[in-house]
Amino acid sequence: MRVLNIVSAIFVFAVLFLTLNAEAEECQYENMTVASDQSLVLEEENIWLCGDILIDGYLVIKDSHLNVNRTLDYTTSEIRINPGGQLDIINTTISTMEYNPYTLVSDAGNLSIYDSTIYYSMIWLVGGNAEITGLALDGFSKINYGIFSEDTNLTASGVNIRNYTLGLRSIGSEPDLQSIYYYNCSTRMTQEWWVTFSAFDEDTGLPIVGFESRQWDGDTMVGSWNWAKQYEIDSSGQILVHNATFTFKLDLGFGYLEKSWEGHIDNNIHIMESFDLDHSSVKFESGNLFVDESPYITGKKAPKFSTVNFSVSIFNPTDINFNNLYVDLFVNSKVTSSRASVSLPSKSTQITNVTWLASQEGPLSIAVESIVVDSGNSTDYTITLNRFIEIESGDDFSKSDGSWTGLLAIFIILGFCCYIIYNGTEDQISDADESDSDENADQGEDKREMAISDSLSEDE
Repeated sequence: MRVLNIVSAIFVFAVLFLTLNAEAEECQYENMTVASDQSLVLEEENIWLCGDILIDGYLVIKDSHLNVNRTLDYTTSEIRINPGGQLDIINTTISTMEYNPYTLVSDAGNLSIYDSTIYYSMIWLVGGNAEITGLALDGFSKINYGIFSEDTNLTASGVNIRNYTLGLRSIGSEPDLQSIYYYNCSTRMTQEWWVTFSAFDEDTGLPIVGFESRQWDGDTMVGSWNWAKQYEIDSSGQILVHNATFTFKLDLGFGYLEKSWEGHIDNNIHIMESFDLDHSSVKFESGNLFVDESPYITGKKAPKFSTVNFSVSIFNPTDINFNNLYVDLFVNSKVTSSRASVSLPSKSTQITNVTWLASQEGPLSIAVESIVVDSGNSTDYTITLNRFIEIESGDDFSKSDGSWTGLLAIFIILGFCCYIIYNGTEDQISDADESDSDENADQGEDKREMAISDSLSEDE
């Protein structure tokens, strides 16, 4: 019995020893920091990391195996080279025991990799320098990018990139690549360049800030970033050349500024544009009055309560696109309830109409007015256009009605007289016709009697 207890105790202590030893091995480093004035060489070591490696100085990992596990707070681990720091990886394998992705980051640092293998990771380069010679990089389809290089002096040769959505993405600089092999990558590589934009006031030369870039594929906006592809290499190795289409837009509230650019990009490009913001050059070009849809004739009186339409054209020579420019109608310098709203694109002329029911009488001044907002210092500029119109008064209506009534009466009397005269003439003609008929009948009877008398005389 005593022997059994001793064996059990030994077994428990052995398990505890192995467990503690394994835990210690798995978390050899929670975080490793290399200070800016420090140089550290790790050679022929089996390193277990449960945190981050932060490099401000110089770190060499040679002939070793580095296991990078998820951090204790379950965030993604990083091997990060800070500005001015340097990391050399020589004949080393970097992987993870729990298959949790991690990132090798160079933030304006210096990275050298020679004859090494990196699993379940991506290499993220922003600025600085990177030299890679002899590398097997495998993401096991868990990570999007193999190598991301932004504004980095990258030289790479003898690199195998496997199982990534995008093997190598380069932005802002062209890497020096030799003998790069891709396996099972949806897109092998893209080369992209920065597209930046600056705007200036044409009159003052001062910069205009706040523009947003938008990239388009036909009529579809594909993003609001400021870089574009020169080309991409698809999974089969075919090179696809791209054209870029950009618009740069600044929202002004009451309107907006916008410029477009389209072309093939083969390097970083900076687009500069000047804008005409002189809102005081917006004006009414012409205006015409219509009364009940007919052109108004100057000097002629328009009927009261007729519909008066003021049709005006507005000229905008600036680069400002006005969302809603309000046009108000004034009669004898008093504002009416008549208002029109017009969208006024840059470098264009638009026609709008304001209508009014002619409820006032006499000669009137009729005008349109619009307030153009200044984009520079919030001062307003008012544009106006005046015309004159005369509306018939109530007396005009009475005189007109009386004149027409009198004229109608004259026509009726004249018509009646014509009727009487016409009827009298008809009666006279009828009587004359009857008299002529009787006279002709009497003459015929006399002739017959004379003929009979002559005949009797001959017989005797």
